[in-house]
Amino acid sequence: MGSVFETAGRALGEVVYQNRNLDQVISYWIAQNKLWEPFDKYQFAVIVEETTRWWRLLNELHDSEFPKFGSHTHNIVAIYTTLTPFGFPEERKIPKHFKKKLQNKLNQLSNNRAIKESIPDWLDELGFKELGEKWPKEIHSLNHKAPIVLRTNLLKTNVQELNNFLKREGYKTKIIPNTHAILLTESANIFKSEAFKLGMFEQQDFSSQQVVPFLNVEPGMRVIDACAGNGGKTLHLASLMNNQGRIIALDTAPWKLEELKRRSRKAGVTNVETKAIETTKTIKRLQDSADRLLIDAPCSGLGVLKRNPDSKWRLTPENIAELRKTQRQILPDLYP
Repeated sequence: MGSVFETAGRALGEVVYQNRNLDQVISYWIAQNKLWEPFDKYQFAVIVEETTRWWRLLNELHDSEFPKFGSHTHNIVAIYTTLTPFGFPEERKIPKHFKKKLQNKLNQLSNNRAIKESIPDWLDELGFKELGEKWPKEIHSLNHKAPIVLRTNLLKTNVQELNNFLKREGYKTKIIPNTHAILLTESANIFKSEAFKLGMFEQQDFSSQQVVPFLNVEPGMRVIDACAGNGGKTLHLASLMNNQGRIIALDTAPWKLEELKRRSRKAGVTNVETKAIETTKTIKRLQDSADRLLIDAPCSGLGVLKRNPDSKWRLTPENIAELRKTQRQILPDLYP
């Protein structure tokens, strides 16, 4: 339907102007361009994700003298690809003196942290207030693409067998020592693997994988996952409990629980019961009924900007304040 360059400019506009979800936009346009080669799809996904991540900085680099490539978002894509080794035909239309001008301006902007790290001013102020001198290192880290980490589904395999299976399929992987996690060391579409189709793993951030073991669950226990969402930690619980016992997965969004059911079937999980939270009675009926309680309370998502760079353009200080109120309602004992 179009070149990678043209489609990337259009997709970026949908993310930043229409507030559409980044992952959904990328998936939609890749599906629409069935004639693209694998490398075209890779380039497209990288460009849309990274121009979203660096949206503020790239806008600061743009000026009225920059050659026109269509819409403003197409110009932003052109600036990004000029500064990175993509080699699109459009780049040849950019005079050498302008490329040098972009680099000089980029150097000048390095003194302003909010612009340099491409975040809203309010977020920079909040981060420094909360973390002090640790903030510059933290936000710099959050601007790097998240590694792909897999969690072994112990109901179907073990970490060594899964790693060997993936290597036979041609994936570059390594086991993270003393864990059930596997790091993908070379970018690839892991969701096309036979191992994924067989439900042998879930993609889950390494930090997220470290939460469930703290519950010290055992087979046969009754566990409540009070904010289950679409079930990443629920499935981890089931894996560690060897499908024995009962897990009650709760959430206020029924559609997320439907996704959890689908994922459970694929993973071979049979000890999960889902319940939509419709009123406070749903919670009260479960009082004193479990051996363990997991609460992954709703949060801003600022800790996962590596994976979701579009969220920093949608969030506001008011959103943060509302989320804190919600957290106080869910965890009143921690907020006297």
